[in-house]
Amino acid sequence: MTQFKEKYGPWALVTGANASIGKAISRNLAARGINIVGVARRQNLLAQLEKELVADYGIEVRTIQADLTEPGSISMIEQHTSDIEIGLVVPNAGFEMSGDFIDSPLERNEKMLQLNVIAPMQMARIFGAKMTQRGRGGILFTSSLFGYQGIPYVANYAAAKAYILTLGEALNVELKPHGVDVTVLSPGLTDTDMPANMPINFSRLPMFKQSPISVAQIGINALGHKATVVPGLLNKFYAWENRLIPRTWPVNLFGFLIRHAYKKDTLMAATTQKC
Repeated sequence: MTQFKEKYGPWALVTGANASIGKAISRNLAARGINIVGVARRQNLLAQLEKELVADYGIEVRTIQADLTEPGSISMIEQHTSDIEIGLVVPNAGFEMSGDFIDSPLERNEKMLQLNVIAPMQMARIFGAKMTQRGRGGILFTSSLFGYQGIPYVANYAAAKAYILTLGEALNVELKPHGVDVTVLSPGLTDTDMPANMPINFSRLPMFKQSPISVAQIGINALGHKATVVPGLLNKFYAWENRLIPRTWPVNLFGFLIRHAYKKDTLMAATTQKC
């Protein structure tokens, strides 16, 4: 644990730190003695996170309320952390969009790309450069199982996560000679607010829900050892099957499964709006 802190401390920057996987990652890192800079939109949850981490682990905590869908948010975070050494960056914040791509609001698609693609890229560029100068550090990206191929009805979200997966794989090679570890965590179905709020009945899909705590643990354990990690044996099969069969097969399969897993009231509402 001391070696981990020396490599990735004294501070970790975690976005989406106030809930779900981000909160589990923050607690895991705090248990290792690393101070946390927690970034999220909801200040009340950030304040609760700070209270918990200080009480449970005796570390230092900073909170930054920020909407990462807004351009300039990462520059603001850089300014607010200029006096401390960020040894680990975890760009975890994100949101998804489900449904027919051509019916989805253009502005919301753009905001999703700002949060899921642009903000993590900026964090990796800005803080990765500082880490290479020091000769140590780490970046733990959060992609998704959906990033391994096109996923109909979650098209733009899957494409955004594919970008993160590819970026992380490349930076794992680029930054390793400079002493900086890069790993991409690609969770499958996880017990978080995101799938709970999606208009999809996941019980109709051949997937098993995992806990944020176990997903966070797997991601952190992989840091410095693997370029990519997919929690869960079945999820690993989904991620790698397109290396064994034509890529179009899993794309079509997921499209069929998700289409038939849409909740009935959602389909009815969508049909009414199109008429």
